[in-house]
Amino acid sequence: MKANKIIAAALAVLTLGFVACNPNGNDPDQKLTITPAQAEVAVGATVQLSANMDVTWSSSDANIAAVNDKGLVTGNAKGEVTITAKAVKSNATATCKVTVKEGGVTPSSVPEVNVADKSLADWDALPAEYVVSAVCPDGASMLGLKSVKVYATEMYISILAEPNFDDITDFEWVPFHVYIDSDNSDQTGGYGDEFTDANADILCESGIFAWDYEANPNGPATPAEAANAYNPAVFKWWGEVGGSGWNWTDPAVSHDASDFWGAIIGEGQLPVGNSQFVDGKVEIQLLRELLGTVFAMNDSEFGIGFDIQQNWNSVGILPIGEDTDANPGGHVAKLKVKINK
Repeated sequence: MKANKIIAAALAVLTLGFVACNPNGNDPDQKLTITPAQAEVAVGATVQLSANMDVTWSSSDANIAAVNDKGLVTGNAKGEVTITAKAVKSNATATCKVTVKEGGVTPSSVPEVNVADKSLADWDALPAEYVVSAVCPDGASMLGLKSVKVYATEMYISILAEPNFDDITDFEWVPFHVYIDSDNSDQTGGYGDEFTDANADILCESGIFAWDYEANPNGPATPAEAANAYNPAVFKWWGEVGGSGWNWTDPAVSHDASDFWGAIIGEGQLPVGNSQFVDGKVEIQLLRELLGTVFAMNDSEFGIGFDIQQNWNSVGILPIGEDTDANPGGHVAKLKVKINK
């Protein structure tokens, strides 16, 4: 759906920065970087490092801090060490300084996804019990999404989605919707057309593919050329509980009481999200803290579902089941995501 962007509230923005280590040796095509650039960790605690390519990890002194093959560093004794990442396919190396303290340090033990590193390797290092996924079955009615993975922390909702380019026929504007049941309650939210549990109270909408027909009338050579950054408009459900339709904002604040559309956070106005296309997949990160100002989010778990829309019709939905006589459309409940804290 393309909603009129009517801004109903001004929200504060939390700005985060990431700094990469300087590489000591460079791959001819890509520099090796480690995130974060430097770290502190308490004795007995852990901190997760990630690299933008396949690497092997080593520590200058494992008695102070050891590192495993996934880049997870464990503080063993007070002191400083250098953690080195060496690229598997080249001689490139990068280093990161880790300071181990006896106390007074809040350990950075919860790993995050880095959507700026142009790599999907950090997904493999996430704790499996907090990563949920869905795959489109062969018998599904809408095949535009092949798979999704979701991982959430107190700060971010990270999404890895794989579109099916064979089913996306027009790249002028391809909305990707994220439906969130923020509070796991059947007393709030609605829009049950695509999921058996209707109660989504937050909707994120932006196009993941878009290009200018006038500037490039022949279209993109590849879908990646039409890739669009995902910083969505964010809507709050104001309609009847469990209902469907377009009631994604408060009609009392709409310019036209008969027009129930409108953005609580206008698209592109605030950095609600960030995204990167890598290897035919789109890696999206939504700022959960900011979404929580639209609708208070449960501290431990929430529901989430997705669709890709084309010409006002969905061409991909996840999670989805097989399209059967007993369940036309293959509709299922949204994914349940447990928050890693």
